[in-house]
Amino acid sequence: MTSLSDGTLVAEPRTAEWEFGDFAYGLEPLTMPPVGYATVSSAVVPSALPPCNPDLVLFRLRLLADGGSPDLPAIRTDPTDDQLFWFRWITGHQITFLIWHLMGEILDRNAGRETPDRASLARLETYAYGYCAMLLYTGSCPIDLYQSLIRPRMQLQHRSFSGTWASDFVPVRGLFRGRGVARGDAPEAAGLARAVDVHKTIHDGIAALLVPEGRSLLQQTMKETVVRPSERTAILYDNFFMTLRAPVDADGITSQLLRRLDAVASDVAARGLYPRGDGGDERPEELRSTEVARCESRIGHILHEVGEAAATPAELLS
Repeated sequence: MTSLSDGTLVAEPRTAEWEFGDFAYGLEPLTMPPVGYATVSSAVVPSALPPCNPDLVLFRLRLLADGGSPDLPAIRTDPTDDQLFWFRWITGHQITFLIWHLMGEILDRNAGRETPDRASLARLETYAYGYCAMLLYTGSCPIDLYQSLIRPRMQLQHRSFSGTWASDFVPVRGLFRGRGVARGDAPEAAGLARAVDVHKTIHDGIAALLVPEGRSLLQQTMKETVVRPSERTAILYDNFFMTLRAPVDADGITSQLLRRLDAVASDVAARGLYPRGDGGDERPEELRSTEVARCESRIGHILHEVGEAAATPAELLS
């Protein structure tokens, strides 16, 4: 039996093996709606999406957030650093795309309002902290591995490879750049505005940590080649992160998100957020802030909150 934070006694779910990918720290392709299209009423590609039991995943996320052990035989053998941090880079970005998509749908539903309703604002705040958690998770890669494993692979995909090519970010770009409701002018949007500020702090800190020279691949090549975001660069970006485009229904979006949250929560419970240490006083100042420390300490709960938000039908927002 396991005691949850509220004192409830529950039986630990028994899991025989790692359930994501074909093996521990294996990857799965992500299927997202075509750019500019919302989720559809019924799945067109159900066979491409593995099954998921939302109640079981949320139960497991709650247990892991409250300090439970993943107890997965397949995760007891340490992965190589390359396996671990490549999994974190790809899967963490896939979760980010799903979060952006869900946020974009909320913003679209509230497009005619000066300020979204309170339920929508609360959901946006939860997802914004989910994005913060994924920045920390993907950014947990040590700089030597980032420079030897991840950055060269992005450069091989395209020498100007850039996060500006992420098409799912377009609907939420204004929000994360502090425009609109994220300005915090409305008192009820203060929580969301804080989450957006924390995102910027973490984003700047991760950039300073992993790219200390301050120049992205795009910036390095600007004098030689001008590459603007286009349909082609969006496909190159999707391809790198194993992301396909096809009509997907709301259940398909939720299922894919929950499967990835489950795998990430199990990883963090087993290895910690920083398996090779967080760098301590050597970290950039932004990553030593109180707000970032709180996100780090709450990462399991953030994953659970994101899962719960995604599993709640959209119509309950209004």
